[in-house]
Amino acid sequence: MTANILNMSSLNINSRRGFTLVEMIVVVAIIGILAAFAYPNYQQYVIKSKRIDMMSEMHNIATEIQSQKLTQGKYSNTLVTGLGGDYPKQNPLYNVSFTPDPLTSEWTITATPKTGTQMVDDGNLTLSYLGVKCRTTVTPCTGNNWN
Repeated sequence: MTANILNMSSLNINSRRGFTLVEMIVVVAIIGILAAFAYPNYQQYVIKSKRIDMMSEMHNIATEIQSQKLTQGKYSNTLVTGLGGDYPKQNPLYNVSFTPDPLTSEWTITATPKTGTQMVDDGNLTLSYLGVKCRTTVTPCTGNNWN
């Protein structure tokens, strides 16, 4: 009977075996490889979502300019002063400016990335009174898109 007890206790010890160090290293390596591919894609997604937020804000600004023109009968430079500046207000990524100054019926809104932010290499965003939108990095705008 003691032989059976010893035999069963050795069986329990072997069945409670955990992960080996090699298995853990393989799992960590696989996670590291997946993270190396996922992180740059995530960063691009974050930059694109912040750009889309700014594009939406530029449309809101354009709508405000046009609605002020309809209510006042003219373009107001005091409106431009209130709408220009840093966007978003809490954590500025872009500086919004208007041309020409003073504002006329042929206005253009330009959002320039602020230096020291992750948007700095993303290019300027412009939106004209005709609805022509463009994103430029080095070359002048040649299309009607914000890709």
